Amino acid sequence: MHLIRLSIGSTSGTAHWGVMLGSRPLTVCSTYSPDLAPTGDHTAHSICQACARAFLILTAAEHAPGPALLASGAGARAAGHLAIPGHLRGYCGKSLDRRPATAGKACANCTRLASSLTAFLQSADGLVLPPAAPCHSAEPVLWALRGRADLTTGHRRNAATGRAFCGQPLWGENPGALRECSACLRHYTEAAEVRLQLTVPHMRNAAEGGAPDDAEELRDRAAALRVGDAFTVSGCPDEHRVVAVTDLGESQLDVLVYVPGPEQVLDVRVPRDRLVTIRRRPRSS
Repeated sequence: MHLIRLSIGSTSGTAHWGVMLGSRPLTVCSTYSPDLAPTGDHTAHSICQACARAFLILTAAEHAPGPALLASGAGARAAGHLAIPGHLRGYCGKSLDRRPATAGKACANCTRLASSLTAFLQSADGLVLPPAAPCHSAEPVLWALRGRADLTTGHRRNAATGRAFCGQPLWGENPGALRECSACLRHYTEAAEVRLQLTVPHMRNAAEGGAPDDAEELRDRAAALRVGDAFTVSGCPDEHRVVAVTDLGESQLDVLVYVPGPEQVLDVRVPRDRLVTIRRRPRSS
């Protein structure tokens, strides 16, 4: 039994993660409608936010439950939240601190999603999960333009601007695109050549220098990353060295990283509340 996307509309609307139990749909967030039916992966649907968080929980590389944490900025007597493994984000979607909750109160929304997941897993016996998205990949990720009028053409995303390399605003990833925007490909190829000729040699030399003995190691959310940091994330064996960070105020950061093993400079989108282990050189005095 495979985890699939379910939706009422065949081409657009809100999609949920779930399974079909015979002719009955079952979603991970407990949303129910007899009209929910399997839909393809490459459609213009928006994914249910509760289902998106549940998917992170189900596919997380880390599974050990941790203590309930306080929401960012909450008082010491506030309710505790269940943290999505590997993230400083609650099951309810709130950004979390690393402070443990001690008041004995639990977030109702976190509890609700946890209960929905427990019931789902009990009913979906033999569930086969899709693999978690890779941390980084040299394969191109194509995007759809805002408005989603043309899903057959994919565009390359410029991490520095949040727009397509051709300058147009984007909506979201579009892995089902049949062809690539020629203007995006041309501008992306030019940028990739600069990275190969200039950025890779510079970062290679920096990596060969190694980390100084007084390098600081800390565990923090990805939003704390700075240029020059080296970081690792659970589920990925590679170290990533930060070339540039672009924060456009979205739920994910755009991080340009150098990966020493394959000697590649890649664009990585990291959830801002993702827990990362950072090695940071001390600031020069």
